[in-house]
Amino acid sequence: MADYDNTDKGAAFPPFETQRLILQGKINDNGREMKVVLVADQTRDGKKLIEVYEKVGTLFENDQKGNENAPNYTGPLFLFRRLAAWRRMKEGKPYMTFSVSDKTQGQQQQQQEQGLPDDGIPF
Repeated sequence: MADYDNTDKGAAFPPFETQRLILQGKINDNGREMKVVLVADQTRDGKKLIEVYEKVGTLFENDQKGNENAPNYTGPLFLFRRLAAWRRMKEGKPYMTFSVSDKTQGQQQQQQEQGLPDDGIPF
């Protein structure tokens, strides 16, 4: 049986019933600033915990221009990668699939010409 290769792919699903977003903010780690969100959760045996997640990218709604195979969302992932996302439904439950690729040279140049920061957000 061949191993499944999920390189440059991914998926996201609704949170577990135990998870809830509680706070968002920034952390400075030895001079490197990170945007973070805090999610309250619990272990299988009921012990409460807070998970800290760092922002790694941004997704913007994509104008599909009549191409229903085009991703619903696209945006930068880290510095030189691109994230594409498609909305899906399975058994009446929403989820997203992801594809990761290298940014094209044109995308990098356009971002630099527009003076956009690496996360693609112009503010």
